Amino acid sequence: MAIAFIIPTGVGIATIVFLFLRFSRFVYLYLHPSSLSQYHYGEEPWALVTGASNGIGKFLAAELARNGFNVILHGRNPSKLENVVSTLRQQFSQCEFRTAVLDASSATHRQISDLVSSFDDIHLTILVNNVAGGRIVQPLTNTSPDQVDSSLNCNARFPAQLTRSLLPRFAASRDRSLILNIGSAANTFAPYASVYGGSKACNQAMSSCLNVEMVAENLASKIEILCISVAAVTEAAQNTAPVSLFTPAASTMAKASLARVGCGRAIVVGYFWHAVQLAFLGWLPMSVTTSIVAPIMRERWEEEKRKK
Repeated sequence: MAIAFIIPTGVGIATIVFLFLRFSRFVYLYLHPSSLSQYHYGEEPWALVTGASNGIGKFLAAELARNGFNVILHGRNPSKLENVVSTLRQQFSQCEFRTAVLDASSATHRQISDLVSSFDDIHLTILVNNVAGGRIVQPLTNTSPDQVDSSLNCNARFPAQLTRSLLPRFAASRDRSLILNIGSAANTFAPYASVYGGSKACNQAMSSCLNVEMVAENLASKIEILCISVAAVTEAAQNTAPVSLFTPAASTMAKASLARVGCGRAIVVGYFWHAVQLAFLGWLPMSVTTSIVAPIMRERWEEEKRKK
């Protein structure tokens, strides 16, 4: 009887300890201080933010400037970029700003190479692959061939080619560099956004694989690879919903993303309440999660049709 009692008790204690450790690790991830400052070294360190003319990218540029970095803002609309830069110069007069105009959905290898060459005169320590496109809520059958290609190019091909072009520069540097990829929770279950979700999943997969590649190449101590998974955010992707606990402002999301730098993981949900939300959905059976998500996204598709 004593042995029969001890075994389940021991299993129960081990389970409690395991769950406590997992919970502690989860909470610590969002209490751990950012190590962004380690990339601010040398004379005039620079950061490149793609897709910086609005949304999260615009606020990432602002947060980097707030932390003392000079910033290159990439986008495809020169007037939008200049408006953002004008505002940033007023807020952060001690920092320098540049713009890089290039359409990520159609950029050629030569154009990307020329873009990277334009950074030869600066000390670039951070690359933020934030650019995103094709966030259209509609069935795959309603998506045109050009829309499919544009989304894949913008969300997968352009970040991969830009990262490939900048890696040798980062590897040759004597100090550390950061590659921050902005992913999306849509890569898991997002009906009516299958191409967008699938193409953004490339960021997550590339981050995971590249992180291990840096270890294999003995570059992990020099180059940090981090992918931030993002769920619903207002002031971004045409989302004008009011700010709420689970739908933060783009500025809040930008701060949360940079706060995760140095967390020791290759992929992380950037915003705490997004992590809670996704963890809850992850614990549910897939059939239950589907029954929750499917009607919500169906209603969004119906709203899009009414707008047309």
